[in-house]
Amino acid sequence: MKNAYLIHGTSTRDDDWFPWLEEEAKPTIALDRIWLPNPFNPQQAEWDQTVDDQIHPQDNLILVAHSLGCITALRYIERHHVKDARLLLVGAFDKGLPAYPELDEFMKDRPHYEHILPKLAKATVITAKDDPIAPYQNSIAVANKIRAKLIVKEKGGHFLTSDGFTKFPLVLKELNRLAKWINFIKK
Repeated sequence: MKNAYLIHGTSTRDDDWFPWLEEEAKPTIALDRIWLPNPFNPQQAEWDQTVDDQIHPQDNLILVAHSLGCITALRYIERHHVKDARLLLVGAFDKGLPAYPELDEFMKDRPHYEHILPKLAKATVITAKDDPIAPYQNSIAVANKIRAKLIVKEKGGHFLTSDGFTKFPLVLKELNRLAKWINFIKK
């Protein structure tokens, strides 16, 4: 069984499609939905420390992240010595959002992609053109910076329960694709 970690955004580990993904990934992938403190008032240093406490740096690491969790996942890869990491980012952005100035402090230290890119084996970014929270152009920019497979949906919003996403088969498909790729590189 392969291990993967899910880093949520300004929701909880029990919201949206996260519990569904954990169940559907079994028995091939053990998905650990990590816990983050103060998800509705996130502090970058606090989140970084909490992620470091819950995810042991390892080669072939798989991180699934949503929304604010995406920049948290990118910063994790940047901070640690890992090889062949795989990222699955949903609703990604790496700069402040005009509609959410309360996140400006969290976003002020942008990822240094020159330190992240050499550590990645594969990545996928999923976004929707009608995302009211993180404009899809932000996800496209992140995908380009990490040379990720980019999936742009016409509709989906920010892929929240309120957008109809208590299940997310596309994420499961991409997670399985990233996990299968591990077997390919080990042969």
